[in-house]
Amino acid sequence: MKKIDFELFGPGQYLYFDIGRLIQVENITKKGAGEIIKNQDLNLGTMTVLFSVGLRHHGLKPPQWYAEKMQELLDQGHEVTEFMEPLVKALAGSGILGKAAYYTVFPEEATEEVKKEIKNKRKNG
Repeated sequence: MKKIDFELFGPGQYLYFDIGRLIQVENITKKGAGEIIKNQDLNLGTMTVLFSVGLRHHGLKPPQWYAEKMQELLDQGHEVTEFMEPLVKALAGSGILGKAAYYTVFPEEATEEVKKEIKNKRKNG
């Protein structure tokens, strides 16, 4: 599980997902993390749920709070990708998407051994 710095909603904040949090996301959205990423289904509704769950250690806020905060930030000139990229990183950082996805998002962490393992899996699988 990897913690991703995310300070758009407040200083010192970070975002992460573990199995318990991913179960909450699935229960709310009726979609798994893999499905959200694979189908590129990171729409605004899904993003607000992900923020609500992934940032809950900074205080419990409903998805609507995040929708309003996102609107404020967009009005100030922020881009939607500033919200999406950290969410994708946090989902991949949970490990739920597998090693290949994890090391695609965090290539600097891949050792030569891991690179060979992933390459062999792709080749044989």
